[in-house]
Amino acid sequence: MNCPRCGCGEIRATYTNGRYDDRVIRQRRCTECCHIWYTAELPVSVAVVGWERTQGTGKSVPMLRVPVELAVGTDAV
Repeated sequence: MNCPRCGCGEIRATYTNGRYDDRVIRQRRCTECCHIWYTAELPVSVAVVGWERTQGTGKSVPMLRVPVELAVGTDAV
């Protein structure tokens, strides 16, 4: 994930709210420009996740096979 303001890849999760069973909200801060924004972590179906090897390291990492659309007040796919 990169900063939406400056594009820097050095970001920190400065606060995490894991109070809910079905989602996690994180406050993030860019170490370069100090921009603050929020992200939501939601569960998705195992059917939309696959594994892909990264260039350079060759490690396998989880990736979305298909785009997932989220809307407020609805369940994740």
